[in-house]
Amino acid sequence: MSITDLNLVEQDPFAGKEYDICICGAGPAGITLARKLSSDFEVCLLEAGGMEFSRQSQNFYIGTNTGTPYFGLEHCRLRYFGGASGHWGGSCRLLDPEDFTHKGFEKYSGWPINHTDLEPYTAETRSILDVKPCSSDIQLDADKQWLPPLNGHEETQFWLSKPTQFGPKYADEIRANDHVHCFVNANVTDIQLSDDLSRTTGFEVTNYLKTRFNVRAKKFIVASGGLENPRILLNANRQMKAGVGNQNDVVGRFFADHPHQHLGEFILEDDTRKKAWADTIFSQGQKGMSLVRGRFFKPTAEYQMTQKKLNYSISFRPAGIKPQPNESSFKSRLRHIICASEAFRDSAEWVKSGSVTCYGAADGYLKIQSEQELNPDTRITQSTQVDDFGNYRLNLHWQFTDLDRRTIKEAAYQVAGVFAKQNIGRVRLENWLLEENIRLPGAGEGTPSIVAGPHHMCTTRMSDKPEDGVVDQYQRVFGNQNLYIAGSSVFSTGGFSNPTFTIVQMSLRLADHLKGLPV
Repeated sequence: MSITDLNLVEQDPFAGKEYDICICGAGPAGITLARKLSSDFEVCLLEAGGMEFSRQSQNFYIGTNTGTPYFGLEHCRLRYFGGASGHWGGSCRLLDPEDFTHKGFEKYSGWPINHTDLEPYTAETRSILDVKPCSSDIQLDADKQWLPPLNGHEETQFWLSKPTQFGPKYADEIRANDHVHCFVNANVTDIQLSDDLSRTTGFEVTNYLKTRFNVRAKKFIVASGGLENPRILLNANRQMKAGVGNQNDVVGRFFADHPHQHLGEFILEDDTRKKAWADTIFSQGQKGMSLVRGRFFKPTAEYQMTQKKLNYSISFRPAGIKPQPNESSFKSRLRHIICASEAFRDSAEWVKSGSVTCYGAADGYLKIQSEQELNPDTRITQSTQVDDFGNYRLNLHWQFTDLDRRTIKEAAYQVAGVFAKQNIGRVRLENWLLEENIRLPGAGEGTPSIVAGPHHMCTTRMSDKPEDGVVDQYQRVFGNQNLYIAGSSVFSTGGFSNPTFTIVQMSLRLADHLKGLPV
């Protein structure tokens, strides 16, 4: 089959047809599902955008934000064939086993499935995402070890895809697949239900000429991303006033991202510095092994439970190129750290009873990528504005909890303390971390401007009960016999791992479930 532009059809291409499965969204989740399901079913794949970026399509992502300053909602996702993989950086990682377990101090933690349910799909996901096999042993020889041991932490890693963009990689395969009928410029503008509201009978699909079509299928999947999935459900309110799947007012709640915060910069003692730059994983990455450059540490599962902390990755990243033999000494680099903060500089000049001359450079940067506590009040809702099809645009209300703030602050202080006590070097923390009650910077409020993934998760979360979730363990919408959701919106919690790898794993698992295979 070819990929059909719904703007160009002269007759209704859906008339008289009933597909086995209809998928809304041609991003990593939708394309993975279409490829996997087409071996057993006739699949209709609907993409709201075209084959390439267009402003007309992208403008449908415009929305509002009433919470912590966030990215422009039309800037942090892509609305064309291939979806958000078009701006994916390639970092990926498995979720940790403890991400799936309930933590007593975190009310909404835990999944109704285990990490072992996704393990059978790891190898296939690596192939789909072009992630090369890499060593699980990244420890240094004792004589090259330069980072201090962090109590309650273990070293971890991020894999690196090239990165794979699903549009360029899979377009020709979709075109040649006789069992996939793909339509672009095909916007799902409503979900049609049976009279008793127990089943989905069709998707209303609209092209950019505002011609409306009805697509019929036996099963339906919404796979349009962590923001658009809840928006589609909330706008499907003609037969269910609160929206499809929203009987318990859960659709759009529990929005989570991965807070990315620049915690500060560090300088190393001269002997430690030599070891650090001899560490190729820190300074260059690991060629051929698909590892992200830098050293990464995470709290152990036991530490998370005993200290009541969220999961996170704290990273040590090199600041620049390898230093030359005649480059400045530890003392001159300490001067740079003092100069980076007015408070530090004032204190040093008071002690010295004289001025401090500022120059030099840091050896590296300290960053954190953290899990976010689920909060029902951090959510997606409908705004008062409507798009060109008459559907409500979305509003995001993003905010942080005390647990979010405490996790990040205490991680930063622990690293800074260990560096100083063990004479490894010195860490200059960002000024906002020095406040007693810290406020995490939002987009445009600090350095750098990247304050989150942006990874949009948990807005139609998986749960074992409909009171705090939208889909069951097989990603079927509670109360609807044949409607499923795919993508990171169904994550029960987010951990700290970039979501793309897990999205593909779960899409493969959903495909097996729909085929009737054990999962």
